[in-house]
Amino acid sequence: MNWIQALLANIREMATGFFVGLFLLAGLFATLFLYQRHWDDLSQLPVIKGLTEVYQEGVLTLKEIGTETIDEFYNDRFGVAEQVSVASLESGIAKQSRRGDFESGDQLVVYTSWDADRILGKLKGKGFSGKKLKNAKRFIDYIEQHQGVALRDMQQHKVLASIKLAQALLESNAGASSLATASNNQFGIKALPSAAARRKIKRKDFDQLDDADFIFKYPAVGVHNMHDDHHYDRFEKYQTVGDSYARHTQLLTRSCNTGSKGCYSWIWSTYRVGEDLVDLSRMAKLYQKKSGYKPRDFFNGQTKVPYYAAAAAGLKMAGYATSRRYHQKIAFLIETYELWRLDVDLLAALKQATISSTNPSANTSK
Repeated sequence: MNWIQALLANIREMATGFFVGLFLLAGLFATLFLYQRHWDDLSQLPVIKGLTEVYQEGVLTLKEIGTETIDEFYNDRFGVAEQVSVASLESGIAKQSRRGDFESGDQLVVYTSWDADRILGKLKGKGFSGKKLKNAKRFIDYIEQHQGVALRDMQQHKVLASIKLAQALLESNAGASSLATASNNQFGIKALPSAAARRKIKRKDFDQLDDADFIFKYPAVGVHNMHDDHHYDRFEKYQTVGDSYARHTQLLTRSCNTGSKGCYSWIWSTYRVGEDLVDLSRMAKLYQKKSGYKPRDFFNGQTKVPYYAAAAAGLKMAGYATSRRYHQKIAFLIETYELWRLDVDLLAALKQATISSTNPSANTSK
C-alpha cells in the first residue's frame, strides 16, 4: 500500500514539473512572439503609419517637369556631376553636403523643397512628443546632413535618394547604431570570409579567426568585429558615411539576373520617379516563390502604390531583409519625412541645368 502511495506521489510531482515546464516554455514563446510583433509593428520607429496621398504634390511637380526630362534621366542622357550640393528653395543659398570627400569638378545644385521645420511641425501636429519626437528630430538631422550624398548616388546610378535615406535611417538608427558610430557602416554590409576563414569556420576554430581572414571591397578600408549571427562576424569599415553610401549603391546596382534572390538592379528602372501609382503585381508574382509574398501581401491588399512604396516592396521581393514588414517601414519613413521630395527636386535640378546650358542668361535660382 505504501508503494502505491509513493508511486502516486511521484506521478503528481512529475506532472507538476511537466506542467510548470510547459507553462514556462509557453511563456518563452509568447515573449518571443510579442517581441517580434513589438518590433515589426513599427512601434520602434518615429513614423506615421500608412500610405497616404501626400506624394501627389510631387506628382504635380513632375508633370510640370515633363516626361522628356524623366526619360532623359533614365536613359543616361544627362552628364554626371562629380559633386551635388543642396540649396534651400526659400533662400537660394547652396549648402555643401557635409561629407568632405567630393572631388573637384562639375557641380549640380539641387534646390530642394524638403524642409526640416515644416516636417517637425507636421509631426508635432500628429501628436509626436517625448521620446518619439526626440527620435524624429534625430532622423530629421540625419536627413539634413546626408541628403547631398543620397542625391549624388541617385544622379549617378538611379538609386532613389528617398529609398537610400530611408534604408540608412532604419538600418543605422539615424547614424546612432554601434556599427555606424564605430565604422561609418550605415547599411550593415558584412565582410566575407576568405577561403581560409571558411575552413576555420567549418572546423569550428573560431578563436583562430582574425580581421585578415575577411575580405572587404572598395571603398571599405577595413573590417569591424561585431556579433550578429556569430560572434566572429566582421563588417566593412569606411572612412566616411559617403563611402558607405557608395558601397551600398554597388550592391543595389550590380549586374544580376532579374528574378534571382539578391538582385536589386531591376528596381530602379522598373519603378521610376514620375509615375502616379504603379502596379507591383508583375514582379511580385515573379518573385513569389522566393519571397513567399503574394502581390496583395505587401500593403494590406493594395497592389497599386506610389513608386517608392513599390521600390521598397521590390527590395523585400528580392530578399534584401528578413523583417516581414521591412518594405512598409521604408515606405512609411519616406512618407513621414517627405523624402520623395528629394527625388522630384533632383529631376527639377537636371531640367534647370539643361535650360541653363542652352540659355546661359536664364535665371538658375527659384
